[in-house]
Amino acid sequence: MATNKQEVTTPHQQAELVINNSFIDALSKQLVKKQEYGLTFPEDYNPTNALMGAYLKLKETTDRNGKCVLNTCSQASIANCLMEMVTKGLNMQKAQCYPVAYGGKLQCQISYHGWKAMAHRYGAKTIDAEVIYEGDTFQYHLENGRKILDKHEQDFANIDVDKIKGAYCVIALDDGSCYIEVMNINQIKTAWKKGFGYKENSGTHKEFTDMMAKKTVTSRACRQIVQQYGDSAVVASIEKDDNRENVDIIAEDVAYEINQNANSEEFQVDDDVEDVNAGDAEKDEVSAPVEDTEKKTSNDESWMSE
Repeated sequence: MATNKQEVTTPHQQAELVINNSFIDALSKQLVKKQEYGLTFPEDYNPTNALMGAYLKLKETTDRNGKCVLNTCSQASIANCLMEMVTKGLNMQKAQCYPVAYGGKLQCQISYHGWKAMAHRYGAKTIDAEVIYEGDTFQYHLENGRKILDKHEQDFANIDVDKIKGAYCVIALDDGSCYIEVMNINQIKTAWKKGFGYKENSGTHKEFTDMMAKKTVTSRACRQIVQQYGDSAVVASIEKDDNRENVDIIAEDVAYEINQNANSEEFQVDDDVEDVNAGDAEKDEVSAPVEDTEKKTSNDESWMSE
């Protein structure tokens, strides 16, 4: 009975060893240093509380193999994930971002709610999105590179998730200007394919296509606002995220698992083979010239670089 109990509690104990209060305290001290060099946070944002909340969230988060991310991801990647979260002023417990594990590393992924929260901080007054269906009258034109909405007429009978042509988002800014983002359904599906857990013609994207289309175009519109008006630290962090957009999550996971298994798998040797090898080794030891052996030992220093 004692053995079974130990097996159940071990993963949680290992997680505590990786991330604990002292670990969070160390990250908080790093943030204080960064603030001395110009890093700022929104007035209603407490980075220490956000870190503690994320810590509790990570204890309940598993990778695609069902293992706790605190056990399978490197400590450095966990620290980077949490630092990216607070740099953007986001909170995992408020679903503004979420952790994604692959290849033994943890990444901080911004959610739809996170993009909206950041956009509001940088001047967005209202954020509204709508779906364009077959049969709708939708028109817009360009002025100085910006889209201007002319008309969108929609009949109630046109609403059908299987006949969505696209979606758009209108963001009214505090300065009185307006930003509009428009995406056709092909662009939206391409964005979905880069996401985590998306499956063609199934799941949430199939059943709630209209809502997912709105979220996608809204996130894209808010990203433009944040990149144009956001703080330099936030913009730099987002640009770093862009470098990971084309990462093949499955390939990274498989490569990592192969590497881990190759390093941990024990090589079994049969007793008969071991005896034969031992006899051959004795013969080689007797017949090998002493000077050659000494020369190889002193000159072969390749092991030092491993």
